[in-house]
Amino acid sequence: MSFSPTQKTLAILPKCTGFLSLLGSMFIFQDVVIHKRPINRVYYRIMLGLSCSDMIASTVNIFSTWPIPPDSGNFLASGTTATCTAQGFFNELGNLATPLYNTSLCLYYVLVIRQAWSEDRIRARVEPYMHAVPILIALTIAILGLPFTLYNNSGWLCWIAKYPKGCSGSDCTRGVHADIFRWVHYAIIWSAIISVTVGMYLIYLKVKSFDRREAQENNDEVARMERSRKVAIQSALFVGALYLTWSFTTVTRIYQVTTGNNSTTLLVLMAIFFPLQGFFNFLVYCRPRYLRCKSRNPTFSTRKLLWLALHPEDHPKSRGQAATRERQTPYGGREDNNHRGGSDRRSVTSSYYSVGNNFPKYPHDTGDDYTAINTVKAVADENDYRLPDREGKSYNASDTSDVKDETRINSVTEGTKVEVDRNSDSPDPDEEDQRLNTVKEESSVQQLENSAVDPKNEDEVKA
Repeated sequence: MSFSPTQKTLAILPKCTGFLSLLGSMFIFQDVVIHKRPINRVYYRIMLGLSCSDMIASTVNIFSTWPIPPDSGNFLASGTTATCTAQGFFNELGNLATPLYNTSLCLYYVLVIRQAWSEDRIRARVEPYMHAVPILIALTIAILGLPFTLYNNSGWLCWIAKYPKGCSGSDCTRGVHADIFRWVHYAIIWSAIISVTVGMYLIYLKVKSFDRREAQENNDEVARMERSRKVAIQSALFVGALYLTWSFTTVTRIYQVTTGNNSTTLLVLMAIFFPLQGFFNFLVYCRPRYLRCKSRNPTFSTRKLLWLALHPEDHPKSRGQAATRERQTPYGGREDNNHRGGSDRRSVTSSYYSVGNNFPKYPHDTGDDYTAINTVKAVADENDYRLPDREGKSYNASDTSDVKDETRINSVTEGTKVEVDRNSDSPDPDEEDQRLNTVKEESSVQQLENSAVDPKNEDEVKA
């Protein structure tokens, strides 16, 4: 049997793009499971669910035409009705859960940026629904397709379709109700896309409402504003990945419904971009690490920066130096790892916020030119939305182990307790205390100098 170039292209392309998506989702999965333990952050748990659902969808795309029965006339088709049904089930499960998890991620950003909710409040009131809704809806629709025999050959993979192809009514031996379930599927997908669009618009309005001129009088408010902008950009990129994945699929389906025909160009674009959401999410997930590496190592090549961004932070190669039991603090002097609890996760990919913090140059004993920089965070910490207390001291989270894994501090916005875990990218509280002490010492010196030039104290100065 001879196959057209279009059939070969549609059978091979999803295998390549699906493999890239699978690698990206697996990276996020292993990064969260291995390097973010314990997984105390809502953000990381949502990313874990998103990566798991996309791994299912990516695996389905890698198989493409293999599970389809050979009599279908598809290139590389070598399966059975049972394998086609299995592929269709996991195809529906993964492709429904992924955009719904994107909606949960967008909701998380809305609550953090617009509503200024604390981590504990999100965890207690909303997070269970962030996982339950995607999983239950995807499982329900996928399971309903089994008794209705909906999963059949739909082109370059098995999905909701009638069999034989082109049949109608009682002429169909399988998938009689395929049209109804397809519209239900599209309604769920488009509802998720509309939801994330509304969420991004709400975030945009909130960020736009910040008045920089009024905030200049308060360094903490400036820091909060800048960090909100950065987190909003990160959220917009995740939503952009969702748009890029489903745009060609949506246009292709609209074209099929309105014209009754298929467009080869649209089908090829769909085969390229539809399986790639896991890869797009991977790029967005790693973007803050790359920017931190680039900011702190401006002389490094792109290849080396990518290596540092992808390499686990606790590996010696990601530090730019040999692993030791000591670390160089940003204020000079070394600190023993044993005093810190034995686990030093700070590396050249770590971030220190410089908004309102006049840090000097970092020490050069390690051979790197460390400077206090304003970096981009992948997720908003609770401390990004916390005002200073009455003594003028602001609280920041720590990713070190010299404090307990679940340190409790007061939240100004909620008046409740907030849990801070060791996976945070915020500065160390010890370093912040040293900075505040330095500022106090400089202030004392300035007061002495002012009193020295005061005529009333001229005799004391001469003495």
